Amino acid sequence: MAAIFMLAMKDILKKWNLALIMALLFSMTFASFLTIIAYKNSLTDAYAHLSQNWLIVAKSDGVGEIHGSRLSPEVGELLVSNGYVHPIPEIHQVVGTSLATGMLMRGVSLDDYTKVSDFSMLSGSALTPKDEPRLAMVGITLAEIEKVTTGDEIRIRGRDFTVKGIFKTGTYQDNEVWISLADAQKLLNYGEDVSIYVIPDGGTFHEGQTIAESISVSRKGETGSMLGGEISSFYNYMGMVAIFAGVATIFTLANLLWRLAWLHRHEFGIIRTLGFGRWALIYYLFIQAFLILVTGLVVGSVLAVTVIFARAQQLTAFGLGLSPVINLQTISMALGVSILILFIGIAFPAIRIGQMSIPTLLGRD
Repeated sequence: MAAIFMLAMKDILKKWNLALIMALLFSMTFASFLTIIAYKNSLTDAYAHLSQNWLIVAKSDGVGEIHGSRLSPEVGELLVSNGYVHPIPEIHQVVGTSLATGMLMRGVSLDDYTKVSDFSMLSGSALTPKDEPRLAMVGITLAEIEKVTTGDEIRIRGRDFTVKGIFKTGTYQDNEVWISLADAQKLLNYGEDVSIYVIPDGGTFHEGQTIAESISVSRKGETGSMLGGEISSFYNYMGMVAIFAGVATIFTLANLLWRLAWLHRHEFGIIRTLGFGRWALIYYLFIQAFLILVTGLVVGSVLAVTVIFARAQQLTAFGLGLSPVINLQTISMALGVSILILFIGIAFPAIRIGQMSIPTLLGRD
């Protein structure tokens, strides 16, 4: 097979300009697939988290955990009267000049928020009941978008707050800025009103129940899961576009390999007369396609990481941003698509030339 390898290398180097164009075309396809898969996995990780221990009481016609609703203190009193000794109040709202440029704000009870939220501090420290007003914790995704770190100022609805710490939850809450409930009420002129109450599961009320007019109970995290499904539809559409790009790449690769193989059909006829089987042709095509795709993989990976991911870090809508997830699942799926393109691209020229008889290859029919 050494002779076949040398022939394949010689031909690919002779047609290096065509091979380079093919590699660049594949790099675009690979970068598209890698980006979409990375962000789809990010959606799954960030939004598919339902709490097994906590329920949310909020307006039935809103998305209380994300964009907020408004409940009066009487709702808290209703919960207390039904056996919930200490319903935990929170405020959730999108703040900013528009939904496209807004950020998610969460006002929390500093005595209770650690009970219902799992997070780790990446820098600085968490909010405590002894803190002064105008302090904030910022999720890692929002911190990257706003380019803030511990000790910086972050503007929330026209007022400056000092970033006390940067946290990470691994969910959509990494897009949020957390401030005290009292600060949030003053900022929004809510008085004693709140957006939601968090109650433990297993009490009087249950998931899906309406407890008062336009007020219902849902699972903590359900709103984020529903919103994640809506956002996912956009990536499904982009995935369809990437599939069409992949199909175009397959046809182009197959055409290029066919042309290279056809130019050397006489050589293949001679090789067949020397006792080499049809596997020699497949090996020849594999060497060329492999070199093209490896070059495309390298260029596409660099393109995705340095250009697409870097640019997408600055994108936010409805107060939500996403960070790509590059893990074993992402890499294996992207490589799987590449291998599929490789073998389909090889299949057509291999089958077509493999079916030709030796006299036909030698041009004697």
